[in-house]
Amino acid sequence: MLTFMDMAGDPEVFDELVINHNLTIPEEKPVMEKLLGYKIKYKIKKAAVIATPLVENGLPVRKVIIKGDAKITIKYVADVPDQQVHGAHFKAPFSKLIMWPGGPAPETPLCVEVLEEHVQIHMLDSKHLSKVIVIQLNVSVNKKGGDKD
Repeated sequence: MLTFMDMAGDPEVFDELVINHNLTIPEEKPVMEKLLGYKIKYKIKKAAVIATPLVENGLPVRKVIIKGDAKITIKYVADVPDQQVHGAHFKAPFSKLIMWPGGPAPETPLCVEVLEEHVQIHMLDSKHLSKVIVIQLNVSVNKKGGDKD
């Protein structure tokens, strides 16, 4: 089970992740004159504990596999005579493996929180954008149980 919610207290484990790729405005959209803004939503699609044969300080080492998407919407002024405002949507998948010495057994329900630490999106040219997103993935055992999104 997986819970998407704000955590009460500190995560039990966390790690950071950089999502760093260029974006291309779709062919059916007009080229950009100016970037106006962006919005990003994060969706965790999977979070699971796996057992490993590793031991650290006498504790079994578990790992958490997290998979998700950053759904990015940009708003821009088109480089056309009437300078219309347009939007484009992108999905940037991400995955992360986090070590958890003494972590819970496989099948344990987890709570995952995405904390956006830094975003930088800027135009490279009229069809391409550079993006660098830094997120922190906070993981805890879900003590309440159940799914919530």
